[in-house]
Amino acid sequence: MTKPNFALMSKSDLKVYLLEHRNDAEVFHALMDKIASEPNQKFYTVEEVGKLEELIEDKRRFKRNS
Repeated sequence: MTKPNFALMSKSDLKVYLLEHRNDAEVFHALMDKIASEPNQKFYTVEEVGKLEELIEDKRRFKRNS
């Protein structure tokens, strides 16, 4: 079986593929590379975990109300 070209796949497609092929390290690294290359990333410290939880909950509420 031929693997897809991970470099051409979207982040969403990589996530789906990874869920179907959980032991495939190559697709995991391709997804991590794609995420790392995104601009304007925000990294949180351990002290900021409360803010991160709040952002996640806000996103969940938004999705439920959409």
